[in-house]
Amino acid sequence: MVKVVIHGDSMLPTLKPGDIIKFSVDESLKEGDVVLVFHPLKKNVKIVKRIKSIDGGRFFLEGDNPDPLASDDSHNFGTVSFDSIIGKMEYS
Repeated sequence: MVKVVIHGDSMLPTLKPGDIIKFSVDESLKEGDVVLVFHPLKKNVKIVKRIKSIDGGRFFLEGDNPDPLASDDSHNFGTVSFDSIIGKMEYS
């Protein structure tokens, strides 16, 4: 399990800055899950996004914020591999 403090507003209204979220390893990922991921273009940066779609082991990720400019996601960097995913958000 990994605890993460949310920074930024890309996951509004679901998650807001300052929220502390738990993520755990879970191989049963599906569309709609919120995941913690290594950013594919920024070394040592982790991001929290929702799985929008899965295609052949590649994941298309999006932020929940309806403002299209509020999220650095798969619209900018493309799909990510399963190996990039650190964990899935735990719901309590």
